Amino acid sequence: LQEVLLKISDFKIVMLKIELDRFNSKLVANTDLDESHWKNKVVILVDDVLNSGKTLAYGLGVFLNTPHKKIRTVVLVDRRHKIFPIATDYVGLQLATVLKEHVDVVMDVDGEEDRVYLS
Repeated sequence: LQEVLLKISDFKIVMLKIELDRFNSKLVANTDLDESHWKNKVVILVDDVLNSGKTLAYGLGVFLNTPHKKIRTVVLVDRRHKIFPIATDYVGLQLATVLKEHVDVVMDVDGEEDRVYLS
């Protein structure tokens, strides 16, 4: 994703990995960078598949205690099963699926085109 963005813009782009503790009842997420990398900057939070909205909600929690210019959310695939009160600013593909179906996003593998699988 960073490579594509660098090709089409002159912005300085810093990729940040967010680790979520899905088994903790509290909103817990950790990053691989300190908050100085996003303080008073534009944050674009990207998720591959929006299911319940939990991952995106936890990810947003990382940035809520730090001032920023703006936050935007992007999902590649929205399955439309949200149970968390989360809104997305940009959506690549919306799929009406049943909960038993699985969506897989495969990106940047051996120069092949990116793909989305529904099984």
